Amino acid sequence: MACSACNRRTGAIRELRRFVDDSAALGAAFDASASPFLTAYPGQAWPVDSTVAIASLRLHDALLPARYTATVQRWLGGVRDRLDPRTGLMPHRVSAGTGEPAEVARATSQSIIHRFLPDIDPAFARDQYLRFRDQYVVRRLGPAVREYPAGMDGPADVDSGPLPLGVSLSATVVTIGAAQVNHDDALAGALANYGEFAGVPVSTPWTKRYALGLLPVGDAFLAWSKTARPWVAAPPPAPPASITWWWRLPLLLILTVLGTGPWLPALLRHRRRVRPGTGWRAWRPSAPAPTT
Repeated sequence: MACSACNRRTGAIRELRRFVDDSAALGAAFDASASPFLTAYPGQAWPVDSTVAIASLRLHDALLPARYTATVQRWLGGVRDRLDPRTGLMPHRVSAGTGEPAEVARATSQSIIHRFLPDIDPAFARDQYLRFRDQYVVRRLGPAVREYPAGMDGPADVDSGPLPLGVSLSATVVTIGAAQVNHDDALAGALANYGEFAGVPVSTPWTKRYALGLLPVGDAFLAWSKTARPWVAAPPPAPPASITWWWRLPLLLILTVLGTGPWLPALLRHRRRVRPGTGWRAWRPSAPAPTT
């Protein structure tokens, strides 16, 4: 028992040192960069990667003596100067070195950005989240998330997956977590409930898998999204609701048709067999005669 406790303590100390060293490396990289968006691959940079890294620095300063406040503030200023002109959001991809927008904001990165941005700057995060929600969340029988902003279509890729009617299934799932972190419980609940219908879940006494269990990575994304909570910042005030329970009506209509459809032929045959005067109306007792 004592040896196990010592091993756990040693492992925790090792992880803490690694976290401190990695934070120092990240802070130095951001301080030395002319762009707020670090290069992820040679000559390529995506703002979503740097957003997660800055959130890690904020976590460092929440758990340990603060060291990166100036780094975070400088990063925020650089981000505000390089927003996508079409949407007012962080671009999906930027020019390496300068950080200038190279591709319009897309939901596969926005859904992750809004999962972490509230821990960096709650006020900026709220403005960005509402912009994202207004331009990307749509209704396709139920709530879903477009890969490209409303009024714009574009190609699918390995990140977005197929885009039926312009909707990214992966971004829709990850947006559940973004909505929860931003205290948008109505949207988070609606997206999760719609997933119970469209996700084709298969349950056993021990597990629950979506997409008939064929895409385990989708189950991992869903678990990550449904457990999302702010790590550093206090939960923000709930934004104005963008969806009401009425979104369920088309689905309820479809389920009603599917449920009653198989019975319609039998009901029609039964109605043809019932002769006039022999149905349920013939059994209804007549009204009593008036008394004098």
